[in-house]
Amino acid sequence: MEKYSEQEEDKKIRQMLASTKIDAPENLKHRIMQQIETEKALAPQSMEPKKEPGNILKEMGAIFGIMYAVLAAMVAGVYFLVGKAFLLSAQFLGATILVGSIFSLLWLISRLDSHLRAKKRTR
Repeated sequence: MEKYSEQEEDKKIRQMLASTKIDAPENLKHRIMQQIETEKALAPQSMEPKKEPGNILKEMGAIFGIMYAVLAAMVAGVYFLVGKAFLLSAQFLGATILVGSIFSLLWLISRLDSHLRAKKRTR
């Protein structure tokens, strides 16, 4: 009998609580998500320092590898078009030195750029 009366009391309490329960508006979920997205957009993003994507050896390999490919194409073209004698001439050696200097200057500029970017990141 006591168990029955406890169950009845529980039912009455549940009914009272159910009648006082406030339902959330329909667009509450949308408003909450919009508030979260707004806070994320306005909050400062933690910027982790990016590591340099490549290293010196990769840059050197790429730049000087292309240089040697250009020089090989020059030698092959000159050998087949003009002949072996032109490979030892001053004009061809000048052109070879010019190509080497241009690629060396390109490598120097890329190293300077990497150094300045690293210096700017540390500030």
